[in-house]
Amino acid sequence: MKAVVYHKPYQLSLEKVKDPEIQDDREMLIRVTSTAICGSDLHIYHGLQPMLHDGLIPGHEFMGIVEEVGKSVKRWKRGDRVLVPFPISCGECIMCQAKLWSHCERSNEHGEIAAVFGHGDFYGGFQGGQAEYVRVPYADVSPLAVPDELTDEQALFVTDILPTAYWIVDVSGVKPGDSVAVFGCGPVGILAQRCAILKGARRVYAVDQIPYRLEYAQKLNPGVETINFRDHDDPGEVIRELTGGRGVDVAIDAVGFESEPTDSIVAAMAGMKRMGIPPLPGTRPEDQPAVASVSAINWEVKALRHGGCLGLAGVYGAKADGFPIGDIFAKGISIQCGQALVQNYTDELLQLIQQGKLRSDDIITHRLALDEAMTGYEKFGRRIDNCLKVVMHP
Repeated sequence: MKAVVYHKPYQLSLEKVKDPEIQDDREMLIRVTSTAICGSDLHIYHGLQPMLHDGLIPGHEFMGIVEEVGKSVKRWKRGDRVLVPFPISCGECIMCQAKLWSHCERSNEHGEIAAVFGHGDFYGGFQGGQAEYVRVPYADVSPLAVPDELTDEQALFVTDILPTAYWIVDVSGVKPGDSVAVFGCGPVGILAQRCAILKGARRVYAVDQIPYRLEYAQKLNPGVETINFRDHDDPGEVIRELTGGRGVDVAIDAVGFESEPTDSIVAAMAGMKRMGIPPLPGTRPEDQPAVASVSAINWEVKALRHGGCLGLAGVYGAKADGFPIGDIFAKGISIQCGQALVQNYTDELLQLIQQGKLRSDDIITHRLALDEAMTGYEKFGRRIDNCLKVVMHP
């Protein structure tokens, strides 16, 4: 089969590889019909994630048609059309029984978090969905049927970014009349703004530094108020001023550790240079990917009112200096964070999509064949051609 293959930072290729095979009676194989490039796939592309290996197939946002099922699989048969949530969950451990799917104790022998498709050995070592076929473990647990009336593009993001956005808005307690600041206007950030509006938020602020993403936020979520943090020394203080000095009820981080430059970028850039990784063209050294930056979190804490909630949907995968624990304590801020509990929201989200109350397909800016995956990574990773979201069809 054809698949996107990771070799080392900034080096991916499309290759012919061996088709996956069922290794356990509880597994199934699916033929991928749609797959996407996620922001966390860029962590792999940039080499910022531990335990990556040559030969890894990335991709955790995918859907397709069941090709083969193991002897113990009861829910599916060949030809069924399915979505596959990104956390790999056994369905039987104490975490899964508590519906804490992304904390499954059995799917990932290497870490304290559930396995994830296409994220290397640190996340369980399972190959991902940027390929023509993919092996799906615990097939009876997480995959779900796609309603016939929904297209791939209407349903695809229920695998990850839509439930991630909806979950963080939900667990952060957004309610009618609230004010919400969303930091980051990538796909998750824009969908989080939309979900906050759906939950009844009165004012929603969108914070980013990339003009075209701020324009997308305004276009796709009418009424959102945008703030370009390049125009301000402290966007958190700007938000406090806009709320009469009080601060917002909820701040959502859709940024993660590849955010703003800090001192840690010096080490990151030195490491990139040692590995022979060229700088991204047209950018300054301080704009290169940073490791363990908490600049956004500091702004978010400042933007919050006393007793507010900070929701971290962005991925933070390293220890960091400068975490504002004193300010969090002084303001009585609560924090919600972690990998989204996708499976708790999939049925509800599909219903909202079917009812026309929520959509996510309008964030797609680039539709490519799998053969064009390198172009997709280039455009998305380097923010070329106003790229917001790439979907590929093998």
